[in-house]
Amino acid sequence: MGGFCFLYLLLILLMRSGDVETNPGPNTAESTVSEMEFLKLAQDIDPSYYYNVGISLGFSHAQLKANLIENSKNFKDAFMDVFMKWNVKQQPPHSNKRQLLADKLQEIDLGGLSDGLLDGPPFPKSTGKQTLSLATPEDIENHS
Repeated sequence: MGGFCFLYLLLILLMRSGDVETNPGPNTAESTVSEMEFLKLAQDIDPSYYYNVGISLGFSHAQLKANLIENSKNFKDAFMDVFMKWNVKQQPPHSNKRQLLADKLQEIDLGGLSDGLLDGPPFPKSTGKQTLSLATPEDIENHS
């Protein structure tokens, strides 16, 4: 009888433990997007794309409007909130967030930013030095 009680208790414990997931391991730099990259995106995306970006990332118009009001209509801060909330929502946590975000940006005609994400983290470890690079005449001609 004692063995039966033990098995019964073990069964109850297993049922109460719920779903058990395997450890996905550490995220790799290639699949995650850093806060610094989100900040760079928030600075680089034109405010007119705010609703396009947010809706493509799965937020409703009402959520985006409330987020913008919470951020006193500061689009950079509103973009950061959208990116950070989207980052948390991604399941499973070991998914390739960089590729997912790049695909979403590509869908709404922000391919240049999408390509930058796929090329890898644009922010190497800081050495404390800042460098100044001047635009070439070709750069100016290409962006005009």
